[in-house]
Amino acid sequence: MKKRLPQLLGLLCYLFVMGVLLDFNWIMFIKLKPFLSVILGMIILTASQYKKTIPREDMLMSAKWNLLFSGFLTTLMSVLSFISSTNLDKLVEQLLPLLYSSILYLIMNLLLEEPVSNNRVDSEIAAQSVDLYNTLISDQVFCEFALTNRECHVAIKLLDNISNKEIASQLYISEATVKKHIQNIYQKFQAADRSTFKEIYISKAQEKTNIFHAD
Repeated sequence: MKKRLPQLLGLLCYLFVMGVLLDFNWIMFIKLKPFLSVILGMIILTASQYKKTIPREDMLMSAKWNLLFSGFLTTLMSVLSFISSTNLDKLVEQLLPLLYSSILYLIMNLLLEEPVSNNRVDSEIAAQSVDLYNTLISDQVFCEFALTNRECHVAIKLLDNISNKEIASQLYISEATVKKHIQNIYQKFQAADRSTFKEIYISKAQEKTNIFHAD
């Protein structure tokens, strides 16, 4: 939080300076109803996307996008409501595609969302029988996928569901570097996200474990 404080102060200073230069009346624009509408929209959309298997940082990213989308949709509906009350039917008709596309986006996002497959459930059960932190097993798996030493360190943190910010802090590297390592790891594992990466790792770790016990 302390690291973000200068950025937050910078943003507030920027808004203050621009407000003074443009003679912006902040008091006139502070309205509780529109503010609560945006926050409520963000909460509802994010809650509908929540799953226990989704990492915390991914949910926060979704919340940020939902906040922006909620503001857009709330504004659009408010404008359409106002215009319709002034009998400007032609203008309402011109703006309707935006409303349709926004609503259809939400519906398609819901209907086309990938369901939790039985394989994923099986992998979660399998994870309980696999020691994710057994260095003998993990080294073999990471070697098979040609991970570098630094990528191995990041991969272990991913398996522990540690956020990008915490990984950067623990490994003394920037978040941008962490994201680059994660992209490389996903590419080598042919994984789309953390969950997929973990599934593939667990599957491979199980194979190595079975071979180890068989020997």
